[in-house]
Amino acid sequence: MKTEFLGYQRKDGGIGIRNYVAVISAMDTVNPIAGKIVDLVKGTVLITDLFGRKLAGFNHEIRFRSLVGLGQNPNVGAAIVISLHRPSAMPIAEAIGKNGTDVEFIAFQELGSTLKCIEHGMRFAVKMVKKLSDQKRQSFPLTNLKIGVECGGSDFSSGISGNPAVGNASDRLLESGGTVLLSETPEIIGAEHVLAKRAVNSRVAKKLLNTVKKMEALAIKAGFSDIRSSNPSADNIKGGLTTLAEKSLGAILKAGTKPLIDVLDYAEPLPTQPGFYFMHTAAPACESLTGLAAGGVQLVVFNTGLGNPIANPVTPTIKVTGNPHTVKKSTDDLDLDLSAIITKGLSIEKAGKTVFEEILKVANGKMTFSEIVELTQSTISVVGPSV
Repeated sequence: MKTEFLGYQRKDGGIGIRNYVAVISAMDTVNPIAGKIVDLVKGTVLITDLFGRKLAGFNHEIRFRSLVGLGQNPNVGAAIVISLHRPSAMPIAEAIGKNGTDVEFIAFQELGSTLKCIEHGMRFAVKMVKKLSDQKRQSFPLTNLKIGVECGGSDFSSGISGNPAVGNASDRLLESGGTVLLSETPEIIGAEHVLAKRAVNSRVAKKLLNTVKKMEALAIKAGFSDIRSSNPSADNIKGGLTTLAEKSLGAILKAGTKPLIDVLDYAEPLPTQPGFYFMHTAAPACESLTGLAAGGVQLVVFNTGLGNPIANPVTPTIKVTGNPHTVKKSTDDLDLDLSAIITKGLSIEKAGKTVFEEILKVANGKMTFSEIVELTQSTISVVGPSV
């Protein structure tokens, strides 16, 4: 088994598997400007959000933490923060720069025009891309590799093929000293007691169970009488799933079998200690993927039963499925076909080895479909309206 991968050394000790310049919009009003800069400069990735003004309390904190975390992701070698004015741009840029990331910021109201902002952004971006393009990959042990595991469009195949195979790959990475991060709190409801048994101590187990209680309380506040009866979603039911517990028991399989070290809040940075962690996120893929990326994972393995096209801008996403029907209709979107588990009796262990080998290839530079066609989106969770 391979024990190393090739990556880019960061000043804070992190190791990137990509060398992006992140163009970060800190306010919805300048999203198009940030997008235009990315369109014009190769080697940049776009990070935007739907909000930016009048977010209060927890919403403001989580958004700030998320944008900073995305800017500090190991795959980001430099960042440009763009906002309407200095007070909303500078604090994010300064926070990102604390880990040694090369960062600049642009305030629209100081420059006074869209074209001036685009010009400044392009000049910053070109200079940063040139500098990063001269950096060479180096060999690092797998203890530096952190992956997120995700699933979407779950169906009958998820719990018997794709998720167990991803789980086997997760165990292989964990046994090599790496880190695996599971998310989506609604996707463990009904199976939280199973996951809690893997906690390293009672504190972590209680933390996990309390996270589920908080999500259920939030669902009730949002108008759901019982989240356990409102999930699975319509596409899950169409795909053959009948209850949330059935869905969740399949979903947790993608995290393997190793001990749960700790439970993290949304976009909370991963600890330096390698191992298996859980992050509290909502179920929608874009929000969950954004939390994982802001937490510091370098790549994501995403199993889909019925198909799901999305990925995060800063984390290459390996899209897999174990559903033979989805393979036929969604071949273009997939990086790995695991349907032989169902059609030919391929063992979970052999399928997991294939997933693990693909993880190493992508870590070493192989591009995923979503990277090639730039099917990416960042979406930060909110729990209430702007004021």
